[in-house]
Order: sequence, then C-alpha cells, then structure tokens
Amino acid sequence: MFEYHEPRSLAEVTSLLAAHGEAAKVLAGGTDLLVQIRKGRHQPRHLLNIKTVPGLDQVNFAEDCVEIGAAVTLHDGEKFLSAYPEYAVLCRAMHSVASCQIRNRATLAGNVCNASPAADTVPALVVLGANVKIHGTHGDRLVPVDRFLTGPGRTVLLTGEVVSAIVLPRMNGGGGRGVFLRKARRPSLDLATANVAVYAAGESCRIALGAVGPTVIRVREAERLLARQGLTAATAAEAARLARSAAKPITDVRGSDEYRLDLVSALTEQALLTLAMEVRA
Repeated sequence: MFEYHEPRSLAEVTSLLAAHGEAAKVLAGGTDLLVQIRKGRHQPRHLLNIKTVPGLDQVNFAEDCVEIGAAVTLHDGEKFLSAYPEYAVLCRAMHSVASCQIRNRATLAGNVCNASPAADTVPALVVLGANVKIHGTHGDRLVPVDRFLTGPGRTVLLTGEVVSAIVLPRMNGGGGRGVFLRKARRPSLDLATANVAVYAAGESCRIALGAVGPTVIRVREAERLLARQGLTAATAAEAARLARSAAKPITDVRGSDEYRLDLVSALTEQALLTLAMEVRA
C-alpha cells in the first residue's frame, strides 16, 4: 500500500521527495512504474502524480530551445514536433514506442527516466544534443541526456530532485536531418533488440546506438570519419563497421550478442544511406 499525492507545484514535488527519499516514486505516465509495482520490483510508500503540476503537460518554444514538459505524452510530443523536419528523428523514435494506447499515456521524460538501455527515444535525444532539466530544492540544472543515464535503471537524480522537462536545442530551420531505425522481435509492443539514431547538420554527423550497452553509445570515431570524408556509400559502410566495434551487447531473450552486433552494423549503414538521400532531397 502507498499514499497517493497530487502536488500542485514543483516545489511541493521536491519537498515530498526530499522528505520521503527512496520511499517515494514519481508518476508521470505510469506505463513502466505501475507494471514494476505490480511485479514487486518497486514498493513505494508514497506515489507522486506530477500530472497535477500546472505547465508540465506543455511544450514551450523559446528562442534557443524547446522544452517538453515532464508530463507531455509521447503522442502529444510527436504531434507538436511533427511540423519541424529537424526533429523528425525524435518523432520517429517516439512513434516506435509500444502501441498507440501506451503512447497516449507514456511520457518522453518517463521514457528517459526509466533508464532502459533499450529505450527508443534516448538515442534520438542524444544525437539532437538534448538535455534533461532537473528541478531540486536548490534550483534547476541541465544535464546532457547521455550523462543523465549511468546504467540500467540508474540516473544522476539526487534525493529531492525531479525531471521537469526534456530540452531540445532550437535548430531554427538549420537544415539538420535525422533518421531512427530499430529492430525487434515484433514491430511494436516489444523492446528493441537494437536501435540506431543518426543526425546530420552541416558538416557534422552524430550516431547513437541503443540496446547494445548498459547506456546509449555515441560512435565518435565514426562521427570523426564522416566529418573528414563526408557521407558516401563507402564511408557509411566504414562507419557501420566502427559502430559494430563500439557496441557492447549482451545475450538475452531478445537476441545473442553476435546477432546484435550484426544488427548494429546493418542498421547504422542503412540509417546513414537513408540520411544521405534525405539531405540531398
């Protein structure tokens, strides 16, 4: 049994979190947390529903960033961003999560905070250079998404802190384009066996891998190769080889480590070739 709270401000959320420590859990969409509670993986004594905090269900456009509130669902986030081609990589990643019913409940911030190595939105957020906005008793701080996650189910959140938004840099029509690809045992309703996000803006290209390590993996050696030599069929193949070398997968019910390595190579090359066509279009 737990005590249910409906805080009306971020200050109230952080106050409750600071008071109850690990006995408190934050509820946004609840699509992961409630399942984990039923399975006994979490047994909170206090459940804090942040959907009651005004403003957390909004997407706010500023001059230099886009803030996606912690209570914004994957469906609504995708809908808001679909008019901006530079964020297509994230829209594709959000659309790949589970079913439409889940996406109407699950939140982008919750998908990040769940800290699953196979989270679909995380590689897309990483290649976009997104940050996690954290609110605590001492104010706000921004942490890059790839530094926010420290391992399966683990983040840098401290006692008394809560994620208030996911912050995307404002591209302002800069022509950036991205591609997200995944492979799973079933097209939906299953975690990815491997996923890849790539993003190109100007001369730079970013590559991030999911489900093939304890956290998302940036393939920086491949990124440097593409910056030097440009994106061609030959460099896409070499970048795919470098991505395979960077991956550190495990064997589990979704696939063997060797199968995941082959997937990383194939998905990275396919994503880069698709990206090259989109940039030229």
